[in-house]
Amino acid sequence: MPRAAQQRNAPGPFERYTNLNQHSIALAQEAARTHKHDFIGTAHLLLGLLGEPRGLAYEVLIAKAESEQRIRDAIEEAMPPAGQKALRGHIAFRPESKEAIEQARRASADLGHDWVGTEHTLLGLIRAEQSPAAQILRNLGFTSHELRETIKTELTQRFAARDKQ
Repeated sequence: MPRAAQQRNAPGPFERYTNLNQHSIALAQEAARTHKHDFIGTAHLLLGLLGEPRGLAYEVLIAKAESEQRIRDAIEEAMPPAGQKALRGHIAFRPESKEAIEQARRASADLGHDWVGTEHTLLGLIRAEQSPAAQILRNLGFTSHELRETIKTELTQRFAARDKQ
């Protein structure tokens, strides 16, 4: 197969992302624009998850941190200063954001899932241990192991409730 055809048929990084998770990525890009940053960092990805209250990541974050504002304040504190002007068009992901996205796919696979939801992105963020978002999450009291167990439990309960209907 010619290389161009292979590239067209190659799965995109967000191919298995749920609609809610794709929306959180779009919100991360908007957060980068709002802050006039020329990159999408892990803090922007975390803001994107907070912007999608229907996602499991949002519920898990709020349950532990006890307030959305507490999380937003921690993110804003860690955010680099605003840039000079807002960018249009494509904004690139920082290397640690790419790592978090890859870790989200791995977290999904590790849990035996064939989709990547907001919960997996949250796991990916804390697994990208050197990233600003991982530091923010640790400062808020999250650990990778506890987060994984909470998400497993929540998903099991949701599937059980859905199966009873």
